[in-house]
Amino acid sequence: MNMMPVQDGDVARTEADITETQALLGYSQSTPIDTGVRRFVDWYREFYQV
Repeated sequence: MNMMPVQDGDVARTEADITETQALLGYSQSTPIDTGVRRFVDWYREFYQV
């Protein structure tokens, strides 16, 4: 690991808390993470023919 100074575009903090999104938009995720990742990998492989 090579720790570097903060670069342009680096994000100081991230979080996956969607509480505010749920309150504002009435959105709630319905795809479990393992299913979503699997679907993304399948799409990626098909799209890029790998």
